[in-house]
Amino acid sequence: MSFSSQLKAEYGKLTVKAPCCRRAYLHGLLFGATVEGDTVEVTLPVHPDADYELAAHVAQLSHGQLSREAEITPLTRGAHHYIRVRIPARQTAKQLASLSALPEEEAAAEVLPERLGFRCDDCLSHFLRGTFVAMGTVSDPEKHPHLEWKLPDDSRAELFFIVLSELSYVPCRIERAGKVGLVIKNTSQIQELLAIMGTTSLVFEFFNAPIQRELRNNANREANCVAENINRATRAGTKQVSAIRALDKQNLLPSLSDDLRYTARLRQENPEASLPELAALHAPP
Repeated sequence: MSFSSQLKAEYGKLTVKAPCCRRAYLHGLLFGATVEGDTVEVTLPVHPDADYELAAHVAQLSHGQLSREAEITPLTRGAHHYIRVRIPARQTAKQLASLSALPEEEAAAEVLPERLGFRCDDCLSHFLRGTFVAMGTVSDPEKHPHLEWKLPDDSRAELFFIVLSELSYVPCRIERAGKVGLVIKNTSQIQELLAIMGTTSLVFEFFNAPIQRELRNNANREANCVAENINRATRAGTKQVSAIRALDKQNLLPSLSDDLRYTARLRQENPEASLPELAALHAPP
């Protein structure tokens, strides 16, 4: 199971106490929905190995927050699994439909709280988490950082773009097979957004990954430096041993001073020693 799927499962299991925040989370799940008359329909990704039942959670939220029974159908497309959710909720359908036809002068910061019924400062965080569970993906923390939402149309993409921008996170816009992708690749911004959406063990893992990567890189650099020093000393020692052998063949070693002959013998006995190590073998050093 991917890191993204695991994180969605953890997010889904977070407790949401305030009714307004539970409604905001549900509206996040439904933010990419299509509206047909008084019915809201959305397809949500699920993972068969996840220890979190998104279908049951959506049904509970629909019943508790909208007083409506959700019709949920499992779907399979190749190796991917989804649930199709249909909720007959006139007011919610009206609210979501209104987001696709916003006057240009309206600000997202005013539109979302008003039209989606946010009641407290935490509602936006729960709404963002719902949109991520429904339409978001995030890379494994060991890979290149990549956080993305795939929005169904330009209007909602523009609205969501403004929401993120007003939080000081400006995403890149990418067209993806009829949908609009909003992408953030800055590691610190991804960390902050994941934390805003909810604090879980996997979010902490995303925070720790760059630190662990830096520690590994430092250890590798140090190991490479040590290895290079050893190789350098070995190459130098090999050259010196070859020179000593050449002097010995020409019977020139006896012409050297006592200290040099002693050093030559130590070098022959310790061809891989560095100069400081060779010096330490001298008696006296």
